[in-house]
Amino acid sequence: MDFFNINFSSNLMKNPKILLFLATTTFFLLSCTDNSCCIRFTGWDYDHMKKVKNELRNPSSLYVPAYEKLISDADNSLKKGPFSVTYKDMVPPGGTKNDYMSQGPYWWPDTTKPDGLPFIRRDGERNPQAGIDRNQLGGLINATSRLSLAWYFTGDEKYAERAAYLLKVWFIEPETKMNPSLEFAQSIPGITTGRGIGIIDVRGMFTLVDAITLLDNSGAIDPDDLAQIKGWFSDLFNWLTTSKNGKDEDDYKNNHSVAYDVIVSSIARFLGDDEYVAAKISEMPARRIDPMIKSDGSQPEELIRTNAFGYSVSNLSNFFDAGEIGLKAGVDIFVYINPEGGSLRGALDFLVAYIGREEEWQWQQIGGFEGSENNLGLIIRRAAKLYKEPGYRKLWEEKFSEKMKSDWSLLVTSGLE
Repeated sequence: MDFFNINFSSNLMKNPKILLFLATTTFFLLSCTDNSCCIRFTGWDYDHMKKVKNELRNPSSLYVPAYEKLISDADNSLKKGPFSVTYKDMVPPGGTKNDYMSQGPYWWPDTTKPDGLPFIRRDGERNPQAGIDRNQLGGLINATSRLSLAWYFTGDEKYAERAAYLLKVWFIEPETKMNPSLEFAQSIPGITTGRGIGIIDVRGMFTLVDAITLLDNSGAIDPDDLAQIKGWFSDLFNWLTTSKNGKDEDDYKNNHSVAYDVIVSSIARFLGDDEYVAAKISEMPARRIDPMIKSDGSQPEELIRTNAFGYSVSNLSNFFDAGEIGLKAGVDIFVYINPEGGSLRGALDFLVAYIGREEEWQWQQIGGFEGSENNLGLIIRRAAKLYKEPGYRKLWEEKFSEKMKSDWSLLVTSGLE
């Protein structure tokens, strides 16, 4: 800090807000000449991130709580991992632990059978033993995302170096890397070794590819390693778009197919194939919005679930994520209204109507409302900008801004602040 030629007392230097100011100011000044203008994100908003980093020079910025939560989470992530599909005890049907494996989350042993087989379905009740590699993948995505952003906002290379190491273990090292397919995802003991709907396990790739893109700008990822990682994603993309399981998921009638669109489009964007992105998102009005959203904004295939509100919010998030990928490729599905009158905005308004009126919800919601409503709040914030709607901004500010102020997604996605 000598170049500032400022002497701070030891008491001042112990003040976290002063330290935040110094760290962000220093990194902001030093990063002005980097090549980050070329970053191609899938979901994150780089213009917004630059704005946030600049505003964090002010210790009273509204983004400080989210920044502090991010750094706390990233510091914890420095101690987590590495993560690998090879750490499980069981061997998938393919004969190697390098194959990804999980079980359907809502399937349980049949207690009336001596061996528990075949498993039976209990919708909305998660079997804690079903995750297998899903837990490892979630750990990788969460840690890498936090660490990459911590590097970006602080300039501390320890975060980027740790993230690069985690990626190397998952994607490159022969002993620990995941084979690029999901053949054995969401199996059901006694019924099937894997299903197309297991592809939703990698929904977080939408975030992971942006973390990798950001890390590439840090210099922490060796160029040869990055080439191997992109080769891995190219192989996975090929499997997703040509395999039976991939085609099954693409044709699914509910949230699974919308999540599929997010997954394949985000990978295509990461690989530089905006032509595929534009084509895929252009299909969504006819293939997804027309059959899935009614004139009143309801999503019938999600309302039949035991957590109907949560699934409706989750699928709307899928639509918004896919829609924002589309905008980067020149396709706008946010303005589309289907022949029946259904639209993404209508689906949002349908759910918004029940905020504060949860007792009027006519469908099941066995998991409670708070978590799903908070997720809905984050969608409302995004919608305020997408639709230039002051009413959404007011709702965000009055109902959600205070309780969601530490959510670090505020640092990477824009609203109408």
